[in-house]
Amino acid sequence: MDLDLFPLGIAIGAAHCNREAERKRLADNVRRGRHTWLSARRRMGKTSVIEQVALDLKRRRQPVVTVALDLLVVHDAEALEVRLRQAVSAATAQLLPRNRRILDKLKQAFAALKPELVLSDEGVTLKLGSGDSPSETVEAALKGLDRIAVDRKRRVMFVCDEFQQLATLKNHTALEGAVRHAAERSKHVAFVFAGSERHLLAAMFEDPDRPLYRLCDRMSLERIGHEHYVSFLAQAGRARWKKPISEDAIERILTVTLRHPYYVNALCGRLWNARRPPKVADIDAAWDAYVEENKRRVAARVLELSLAQRAMLAAMARQPTPHPAGQEFLRMVRLPASTGLQAKGVLERDDLIQQDEAGVWELVDPVLAAYLRTI
Repeated sequence: MDLDLFPLGIAIGAAHCNREAERKRLADNVRRGRHTWLSARRRMGKTSVIEQVALDLKRRRQPVVTVALDLLVVHDAEALEVRLRQAVSAATAQLLPRNRRILDKLKQAFAALKPELVLSDEGVTLKLGSGDSPSETVEAALKGLDRIAVDRKRRVMFVCDEFQQLATLKNHTALEGAVRHAAERSKHVAFVFAGSERHLLAAMFEDPDRPLYRLCDRMSLERIGHEHYVSFLAQAGRARWKKPISEDAIERILTVTLRHPYYVNALCGRLWNARRPPKVADIDAAWDAYVEENKRRVAARVLELSLAQRAMLAAMARQPTPHPAGQEFLRMVRLPASTGLQAKGVLERDDLIQQDEAGVWELVDPVLAAYLRTI
């Protein structure tokens, strides 16, 4: 069976490109019980990094238990309770052996949630009840998990994905307070808070009036380094065709995709299906076809913007600039200074533009940039 080196979903193992510094830092935080806020743009590979770290930690002599709580579809406090109880139950099942009497220990750890052991076709599972309020359930469940982890002398990595959804719920301040109360008292559970709405997460963790203020070590996930991609693509080429892909071809791949991990994989997934290594012309043809297939999606995103934001985005697609709010650039776009500054702020907040390593502002999405250049 052929190995997919360029998956569109989670990339781990041989498909995981570098991120060694980020992986080491996150793994060190988990081993020390230090909570982490992982900041990353959409499709930048945050889930792949977390999954790879979980895999790395499982290879230790005493593996770390990993549990994931995905809040993407959580729409109210009751839905949060259900998902949280399921996640805590799953983690507890990994911590406790099945060949010993554990009910007394569970009753001590989860006293407020009336724990039960339920026999089903899937075996024995832990069922947790609700507290007097959603925030009490959150705090009791997380504290109970930590008590079990301490008793078993095991470390737990508790991943809260799309964590910004918590801020959209009714009475979210109480829920955030419950998370903080449990997290700052945790001894063996290390929390990883991640999400795709970076400005919402920033408000949760950087606003001194919010409960989670300065709870975590902040990690920022940016594009994979040029040199790491060059090495990865060269090795992937040899694995596929038994001979290297040309340096010009690699540079073209990284240029058109702006080294965006999702689009590197989307493009290379097509190129690596060919019988021979791609040439620059092959890459351009494959990329043009991909942009054409996705132009309706990016066109819809452009229509959501104001006229000033569209004008600035289109100009930056054609001509990236170190000073998008500078007089010269705004004169070219024909926008007044106040309007241009406001448009730039919105585009940055919504992760439509970014600064590269040289300080030049460009579009985040290479398909959107290519589409805007054609019109």
